[in-house]
Amino acid sequence: MKNKIYLERSKPTYKGNLHLHTTWSDGSLPAAEVVEAFKEKGYHFVCISDHDIYARTDEFNTDAFITIPGMERGGLNPIADKDPGYHFGVIDDPSEQPEQQRFEHLQTFPIPIPWEGDHSPQALIDEMRSHGNLVIFNHPEWHLTRFEDMVKYKRFFAIEIYNHATEWSTTSSYGTAYWDHALQNGQRVFGIAADDSHGHDKNWKIAEYGGGWVQVQSEALTHPDIVSNLKQGSFYSSTGPEIYDLRVEEGQLMIECSPCKFIMFKAFPLRGPFVGNHESGEPMTAASMSIEEEMQYIRVECIDFDGRVAWSNPVFVADLLEGDE
Repeated sequence: MKNKIYLERSKPTYKGNLHLHTTWSDGSLPAAEVVEAFKEKGYHFVCISDHDIYARTDEFNTDAFITIPGMERGGLNPIADKDPGYHFGVIDDPSEQPEQQRFEHLQTFPIPIPWEGDHSPQALIDEMRSHGNLVIFNHPEWHLTRFEDMVKYKRFFAIEIYNHATEWSTTSSYGTAYWDHALQNGQRVFGIAADDSHGHDKNWKIAEYGGGWVQVQSEALTHPDIVSNLKQGSFYSSTGPEIYDLRVEEGQLMIECSPCKFIMFKAFPLRGPFVGNHESGEPMTAASMSIEEEMQYIRVECIDFDGRVAWSNPVFVADLLEGDE
């Protein structure tokens, strides 16, 4: 079995939010003020993902903070004027040679999108990809997405596994069951935590933004570097805890994290261990498990004493066995 490093403690990481809204769609603050709000919270990058309007905002970029072009594309509902429907995060991927022209700043898109059968979500994903974008399957639980959609549709690179805004509105913020369903059926997709914030009111005692984020391991804070590492899965998602290191050595999957109550290894089709100092209650900062060749994937959840979670991306066991006799 190969050794492999997924996250390395010594390498820099950058904190980002890939889902938020401004007054360009249904947010409460203009883009410049939203950018400042996230800077003040220690973020390094955001994607301004307004509804059906593409944002390119290089004017906000500095050496310490960047914005990544994108939008949220929606308005695709099986039943006209009704939710649930489909919303996709759309992120500019500069490494792709697009089949069609890249979207321009403040380019708008018509809604609703006519529903022309079950192929309609795939057609929308493919269209966004053809213009040089990555696609995220946004808030599946909130939209009552069918589990089979995680397998039926292809070419999205990630699923929104935590959406902070839906924690506020319908407490349906977690999409990890959809993620596992996709992974168990052979999809190679990553997990994204995000805000979907609209208000960004700094005076609220319980903050409406800054509740879910990605932490990307990257050599540099640039649009190409951040997106490249997102595509490779060189990041983790969190609502609080930090993952410092994740690697495979001598058939062991090992993780190091900030102090947590539990560390849970989610493996399939064999079950992984659930680790905690149950007798002493002492915090956990590291754990490991033996990898079985029959396992399809393993992902790790680190849960702190306030119930907040950090999610690793999946380790695909087949990749560790390639070339083994």
